[in-house]
Amino acid sequence: QIQNELGIQAIAFGNHEFDFGTQAIADLISGAAEGEILGADFAGANFPYLSTNLDFAADANFAPLEVEGGQAPQANTVTSSTVIDVNGEQIGVVGATTPTLGSISSPGDLGISPSPFGSNPTEAELDALAAIIQAEVDALLAANPGMNKVVLLAHMQKLTIEEALATRLENVDI
Repeated sequence: QIQNELGIQAIAFGNHEFDFGTQAIADLISGAAEGEILGADFAGANFPYLSTNLDFAADANFAPLEVEGGQAPQANTVTSSTVIDVNGEQIGVVGATTPTLGSISSPGDLGISPSPFGSNPTEAELDALAAIIQAEVDALLAANPGMNKVVLLAHMQKLTIEEALATRLENVDI
């Protein structure tokens, strides 16, 4: 509810969203948790939750919430990326979540890529993660030829991983 009130337009999944399993977070996103936690007027997230390296279709709680990436932000959804209009200018936003999610939280049946991926990833593991993110960035830019700003919302648990990604990615501005 606080994020809705702040006007958040998109958010990336971190590890703590999954601390109580996928049903708890899926219910918060969809609004199904309304009476349980936040009162009858809570309608879920007014924005999409993003991660390009999670396979939402593999988890029964997330599959109904998944929409195709690269669209305008949609409430109550999960996806890989979104395109936000800021005064007529398109801004691409891509999400990425730590591939160590399975060992540090409770991500249910979500597919997590790349695998393996250690807490101190190898160069090959970093390259594999960057390739997943780069494919989403490239798809956004190909579908939106006038777009020249792309933001990566990443939750990698370590700044050094995010710094390593920054050197491996092209056409990511922030």
